[in-house]
Amino acid sequence: ITVDHGSKSLLITVPRKIFPMSKKTRLDKIERREAVIGLIGLGYVGLPLAVEFGKEGYQVIGIDIAEAKVRQINAGKSYIPDVPTQDIADLVSKGKLSATTYFSALQTVDPISICVPTPRSKTKDPDMSYVVAATDQVVKYCHKDLLIVLESTTYPGTTDELIMPRIEEKGFAIGKD
Repeated sequence: ITVDHGSKSLLITVPRKIFPMSKKTRLDKIERREAVIGLIGLGYVGLPLAVEFGKEGYQVIGIDIAEAKVRQINAGKSYIPDVPTQDIADLVSKGKLSATTYFSALQTVDPISICVPTPRSKTKDPDMSYVVAATDQVVKYCHKDLLIVLESTTYPGTTDELIMPRIEEKGFAIGKD
């Protein structure tokens, strides 16, 4: 799916295994900009992504554990130099962007992107505790037809090894539910 934004283009690549084309209603909802986008983590990856989705007409709900970030976004203010405060203010005033510390908001989203940090340990391995914690919250509020995207910088296989088993333990079939 390609979303054009002026001179920029945002390409969302969705593997058939996770988002089968037979689920046309989900694709239609995204293409008609009726999908409510959820983002976990409103840092240097999540906030710019939230703003771009909002500019494209999607309603975006950002979730972050940092109450100060949530307050600033809901007040229409940016805390990231590359994200203009005016963009945040415009989206908040139009009802296209909101933020919360409550993961229960995941019950209302269609696709969700996990954009949490993966800082490196002393041995240079990514600290996956943030991804695991975010995934555990997704599992808690997971619902049928939820598309889950991992945006965090991590090693190949993270989705297969960490995320999919937790979703399947809840009784969901990847690619079907």
